[in-house]
Amino acid sequence: MKKCGLNSIKKEFMDIHGAIQDLSDDMVLNHADPAVSSHFARLHQIISQEIDDRDADELLNDREFQPVINRIAHLKRTDGLRMEIERAKAIISAPDPWSLIRSFKFYPNYLKLAQMEYRGADLKPGDRVVFLGCGPLPLSLICLCTQHGIKGIGIELVPEYAKLSQKIIEALELTDHVQILQGNHFSLPLEESCNLVMVGSDAIPKDEIFAHLAKTLPKGAKLSYRIYEKGLRRLMEDHPITNLPDSLKEYTRTDPKPPVNNTSVFIEKTAS
Repeated sequence: MKKCGLNSIKKEFMDIHGAIQDLSDDMVLNHADPAVSSHFARLHQIISQEIDDRDADELLNDREFQPVINRIAHLKRTDGLRMEIERAKAIISAPDPWSLIRSFKFYPNYLKLAQMEYRGADLKPGDRVVFLGCGPLPLSLICLCTQHGIKGIGIELVPEYAKLSQKIIEALELTDHVQILQGNHFSLPLEESCNLVMVGSDAIPKDEIFAHLAKTLPKGAKLSYRIYEKGLRRLMEDHPITNLPDSLKEYTRTDPKPPVNNTSVFIEKTAS
């Protein structure tokens, strides 16, 4: 990409930043302003553009630009949480909750992600996974359960979000297959045997989480997490993993295919 092209993209980010930088998390979570939504919609269009990885590297390595990107990425994540909360509340009160699950615009992404993680972790029907940071709308567990016969335990730090997840599982009549607990990474390991620990995108701080799991999970335990590693979406990775503990080794990763944008990374504990 020519320098003018990168400068144009950078200006787009700067314009969005100028419009949303002063929004608090509460303002994003509770907004009903179409103008605010339009900025996040424009951001989605920008990061969906195809771009050479070297050009993305140039933007990532721009130290003056980094605080702008970090702020945008944080607010984008918060807006994603807003959409999940809104959809979760609608599902709970709906006469046909499954219709609202299936009509959620990101549902096809989660179906594909579930397939990627089922294959990447070599799971089998009846296996159990733990999802750390399942949020208010535990779609990954729902998809793994209904599409692949997996049992799941979701762990969510925020009590309000854990309660929403529990009510969704009840509304979908999946309580025999999916359990939601309020807690964090220090809740692990659980008494139940587990074939895969999935570390959610919103589960932070990542380095602390993996350090704890490396100490407490048994040898041979499998874990997974998701990252953006393609194009401008890489700029939205605001909680990167800097270093995995020595006892955790990556053994494979699954590249995204439409409609998925996340790479699924699989690791195994190789030492006691």
